Amino acid sequence: TGYQRRVRGFRLDMSLAVTVVEGKNLQAKDVNGKSDPYVRVHAFDKTFESKVVKKSLNPIWNQYFIVNVPDAKGIIQIELYDHDVVSSDESMGQCSINVAEYTDGKLVDKWVKVQPKKSEKVSGEVRLKIQYFKAGEHAVPQ
Repeated sequence: TGYQRRVRGFRLDMSLAVTVVEGKNLQAKDVNGKSDPYVRVHAFDKTFESKVVKKSLNPIWNQYFIVNVPDAKGIIQIELYDHDVVSSDESMGQCSINVAEYTDGKLVDKWVKVQPKKSEKVSGEVRLKIQYFKAGEHAVPQ
């Protein structure tokens, strides 16, 4: 403790473990009344992408990402998309988490309401598990 690595003024001793567990009651975007949802997690200078779950409004992703946190005041953006083979992927909304709310090291398991990215029709929630940890510690997805 006491030692912190720095690169260009950023602390590299903090990370956030984010598990995108599942979605529920998401907006149907396909003609079959379903969607092929996946998520993109935008965290500082990194982007992570989940697998696509075919024909579901209640997908289970269970995707685990480790995010280096250069600023505890930052926001992590989670965008939902409907994967389309023929046309471009369609937005299903977004949600965000404020890193400062999770710096106590406790595992938080919560549902976050999906919000419109622009003016698209959205619905549902995304379940996230979030845990802050310091370099040298281990966050285990649960």
